[in-house]
Amino acid sequence: MIKNKWLDAVGVLLLFIGFALAFLPHAVHTSIGLDDNTSHVKHVAYGIILVIAALAILIYNNKSWNVKAFKLKR
Repeated sequence: MIKNKWLDAVGVLLLFIGFALAFLPHAVHTSIGLDDNTSHVKHVAYGIILVIAALAILIYNNKSWNVKAFKLKR
């Protein structure tokens, strides 16, 4: 049970960071220390990758996600 809550917390944190990177303006990225001469498009791509990874963690950790539900009934 604790492991599930921990994975949920990590997933939500990654989701927040990913959305922040994907949707904040480039000026905010540079002001929080991400000024490594990369373009805004790279920050958005990193944010989208983090969002997808976070959603994968949250879906994997969800108890209702069941592979049996996708099997065809005979």
